[in-house]
Amino acid sequence: MSNARINLFWLIIFTLTLPLAVVFSTQLARKSFERVKMDGQTVNVKGYAELPITSDRAEWTTRIVERDPDLKLAYAALERNRLTLMQYLQSHGFAGDAVELGPVDITELKVPDADGNPTNQIEFYLVRQRFSIASNDVQRVTNAARGAGDLISTGINLDSNSPSYLYTKLEDKKLEMLEKATANARERALLLVGGSGNALGPMRSASQGVFQITPAFSNEVSGEGYNDTSSLDKVIKAVVSVEYNILQN
Repeated sequence: MSNARINLFWLIIFTLTLPLAVVFSTQLARKSFERVKMDGQTVNVKGYAELPITSDRAEWTTRIVERDPDLKLAYAALERNRLTLMQYLQSHGFAGDAVELGPVDITELKVPDADGNPTNQIEFYLVRQRFSIASNDVQRVTNAARGAGDLISTGINLDSNSPSYLYTKLEDKKLEMLEKATANARERALLLVGGSGNALGPMRSASQGVFQITPAFSNEVSGEGYNDTSSLDKVIKAVVSVEYNILQN
């Protein structure tokens, strides 16, 4: 075969295979681009964990309030009822230093004029004093607060609040809660990514949300963190936001 015929043969072969080579190289480049693009994608998930708790500390505050046009009589009534209240608290196990006494507060209330503005004439004196108890014996504080109605029925003027119920071991639970919330976030990410036929890559970032302490069976939350003090039984709730890479299989 002459050189001219050989060159013509290879020219025909090259012409016929060139389109196939172009198509193959284009597909290869496209697949490479899609893989890089997919590997750069991420998934963002929130992880959640909750833990039921029971308050381990209770506080109760009440005030004796007396009013009389005569300051001496108002103060005498306060002293008399203070003794009764202290005896009542002692009967519930709160004696001496176990009761925190606030200072005596005296307010002058003036007789209003026809327009409702106060005059210089004193109508009566308002004399008040605060009493607080606190204990890790939650039930004992609760019982003392519940019996306040009996004192009111004897003629003592009490301005009483409901007990506050606290949980003092939150810091001991925070790491455990964050670990559970992060594990929950990974489970959610695996479910989302696995359904697409891809694989979950390494974590890129994570951020902790605020802790919420809510009454049991409550959905109350706050952007600043909810801290319930009205309920004996509560739930600690933790949320984390996690971002993962996605890997194409």
